[in-house]
Amino acid sequence: MSSPGALVWFGLMILWGLLAPRYLVFTATSAVPVAVVALGLLVLVGWARDISLATAGLYGSAIYLFGYVTRHSGSEPNGPDGWGLPWVLAGIVIVLGVAATMAVVGMLSAPLPGVYLIVITLALQEIIERTIFTYDMAGGLSGGDRHGNVLHNPQPTFFGLNISSDTRFYFFCLGWLAVVLMVMVRLRHSPMGLALHLVGNDRQAAAAVGVNPLRFRIYAFAMSGALAGLGGMIAAWLYREPPTFITFTAPVSLVLLAIPILAGLDSIAFVAVVAAAFQITPVALESLRISSYHLAAGGLLGGLALGTRGLGGLAGDGWRYLVHGPRRYRTARSQASTASLRASDGVTDVEGGALADEERDRALRVMEAWLPPRPEVEFAARADDVVVSFGAVRALDGASIRVPNRAMVGLLGPNGAGKSTLFDVIAGVRRPDEGTVFLFGSDASGLPAWDRARLGVARTFQATRVMKDLTVRDNLLAGAYQRIGANPARFLLGDPRAWAQQRRAEEAALAAAQLLNIEHYWNERAGALEFSARRRAEIGRCLLAGPRLLLLDEPAAGLDPASSVALFGLLKRLHIDLGLTVLLVEHNVAAVLDTCDLVYVLAEGKILAAGTPIEIASNGAVRSRYLGTRMRLQPRSSTADQPPQPASANPGA
Repeated sequence: MSSPGALVWFGLMILWGLLAPRYLVFTATSAVPVAVVALGLLVLVGWARDISLATAGLYGSAIYLFGYVTRHSGSEPNGPDGWGLPWVLAGIVIVLGVAATMAVVGMLSAPLPGVYLIVITLALQEIIERTIFTYDMAGGLSGGDRHGNVLHNPQPTFFGLNISSDTRFYFFCLGWLAVVLMVMVRLRHSPMGLALHLVGNDRQAAAAVGVNPLRFRIYAFAMSGALAGLGGMIAAWLYREPPTFITFTAPVSLVLLAIPILAGLDSIAFVAVVAAAFQITPVALESLRISSYHLAAGGLLGGLALGTRGLGGLAGDGWRYLVHGPRRYRTARSQASTASLRASDGVTDVEGGALADEERDRALRVMEAWLPPRPEVEFAARADDVVVSFGAVRALDGASIRVPNRAMVGLLGPNGAGKSTLFDVIAGVRRPDEGTVFLFGSDASGLPAWDRARLGVARTFQATRVMKDLTVRDNLLAGAYQRIGANPARFLLGDPRAWAQQRRAEEAALAAAQLLNIEHYWNERAGALEFSARRRAEIGRCLLAGPRLLLLDEPAAGLDPASSVALFGLLKRLHIDLGLTVLLVEHNVAAVLDTCDLVYVLAEGKILAAGTPIEIASNGAVRSRYLGTRMRLQPRSSTADQPPQPASANPGA
């Protein structure tokens, strides 16, 4: 926020207020409340990836209600109606009221498909137009109330200073915009902001690292409503007579929605720039008869052409190119050759990255300090007699599994055997029809995924679920929300102790990136990475969640053989160096048998066999039904630190 670019922009804004004609100063001032409202939509649409078509109604309601509650009714029997509250108290009431309204919408619409949210918010807009947008409250087309009085919005004073002139009021509004931008920047880079992005990108991925998707969805709606209320408060001062209600009808919600879409769904500064352009352009080019609706149509089409990153993302890419050069130069570094990976005799013989020993030791120390203490229990996870049915089909039929603490456990089986279903049951994505799940000795059968993550469980998914529009840094830090644990208000107020925790998380994120061989992509967008790097970024996000049990769902899916070898080498080294307990589902049989300490084989929803890799490879039933007769596995040279082995093929029996 204190960068030279930001200071230059605010300097230009100040010069505009001093030098521009008064009508343009007023027009620029009118862009401030619009920008504030659009920033609220940025949180809702851009970060949480929800939508509202009631923004114009809420914005207009805030204008009319703020004017009403601050207006003095007077002693005359037919005088204007009002409560006469001080503007500070009235502002708090209006902002909290609009925020609460949107929070209720977000909570009630949570279980419904997205199309219902469009209908619900559009219905809310219509209800507002038929109730609050009445002649008594809004002044109607004539600007008067039922008694024939012309309504006026009381003007504020700032520390006793009269700010009614256009120039003074412009600087007053500029101060409000600066405060809102400061809060937005802090929110964006705080754990809460990154968690909002993660919820908007993928709710299951958010739950997997301890973020409650429903709670953060309500937060996004509430923040959008709060900024709509604040924008209405500023606009009530700007328009000394309430504007006509046709200014805030349903189509205006699309105009407001077009601003963050064109600016980019992660570009705070460009939202303010586009909002100013939407207000100033129709006035500056009045002879061309350009309206805000024309600009909104162009903005929506422009957003379609530019994608979710919009103008802000395009400008960011251009700036990065000018300063740092093409991407191939920005990310260049030494790597293990593909030929050496393919020639490797075993996964565990492959080096996990190009880090020097000293750098790796330092990164491991940072990660060890970040991770919570590993509990001294016999089993990190235990599932007993799990039954899951899909209609008449039993995906799991009494399956039981034990994951010894600090072990690396593999789950194999043919397609349709129930591997992913059992994995989802342990992770909390799916609740079993029968059976129990214990995590670190506690019954977790009824806990949702985000509460299991707080116990120390983190998971990846078959398809990579990185936030493509954000950097690798942001992707990793998004997993640190529950480990930081500070009150979001402390970040917004700039508490140094809260931001010190964020810096500690960033150090851990960089250490995880180094261990996963993706630190050279630190400031690159995840969407621009090759597939294997995205997979490692997702694993890094899980590491930042502080797992005591790491669940990996087909980590090598979609990777070529060389990349699979490298990935399993990284995973094995992390398991050994950090003492992580790992449970993985994988179709790469050779990699599982070469890497894991203990292997389970599922077939038709039941445990077919369990044991060491050698026992599994030599099991007749497994070979005939799954591995085939040509499978060979050489015993590993070292068996130190082997975990306890199950006593039978089905240890839960």
